[in-house]
Amino acid sequence: MELTLDRLSARLGGRWVVDGIDATPPAGRLTGLLGPNGAGKTTLLRLVAGVLSPERGAVLVDDGTAVHDLPRRTRARRIALLEQESTSTAPLTVREVVALGRIPYRTLWGRDEDDGAVDRALASAQAAELADRAWSTLSGGERQRVHVARALAQEPDLLLLDEPTNHLDVSAQLSLLAFVRDLGTTTVAALHDLNLAAAFCEHVLVLSQGRLAAAGHPREVLRPPLLREVYGVEADVLEHPRTGRPVIAFHEPARGVSA
Repeated sequence: MELTLDRLSARLGGRWVVDGIDATPPAGRLTGLLGPNGAGKTTLLRLVAGVLSPERGAVLVDDGTAVHDLPRRTRARRIALLEQESTSTAPLTVREVVALGRIPYRTLWGRDEDDGAVDRALASAQAAELADRAWSTLSGGERQRVHVARALAQEPDLLLLDEPTNHLDVSAQLSLLAFVRDLGTTTVAALHDLNLAAAFCEHVLVLSQGRLAAAGHPREVLRPPLLREVYGVEADVLEHPRTGRPVIAFHEPARGVSA
């Protein structure tokens, strides 16, 4: 899916939390959405998904159609949003949770024509062995994998992930981002770990106080001056000896200086 953010702006509580964002994440690639807490990452994802409506500007897809002009069912099929606080208290099995991603494909008779979509999503998210487990028995990391599977079950053209590596151990973080990178689906993922973004993203958008501070390949964007300006930290940017990707080495704050 082609995605363009055109002067996208939104206010919450009288404050501009997304302010004039112009960006074109590359189609079929993984874009990292970066920035400190409160920068506007979650709000931006919700605007792109059509969950929130912009006060100014638009989210455009493909031939310039505004996301908010798409029929709700079409939008639900084409765009999947994995939010940071995805919870369920219903007594469901993992398979039933993942099957919720197929709701947009159900017919008037309640039938989903693709019976294998849930199995494919579970396998892709490395959660197939959890299929018959009760949702309530899962650990935080297992739940995160199941939420990813539910998003994949939608078979979206645009995948939006809000902190998808939360609750995952290092191995699971690396596996998940490698998998998402290789999907070939246009994906925007809000990430806090800059080194994960540098390792797996082909493009990053860096937000600061609701505005776009920088955009481009991590090698071009994640440089010491930007890290100092946006995050208020000192760092050296090194080169990974195997991949050539940027590796960020943060400096310990000087004594008596608060972050």
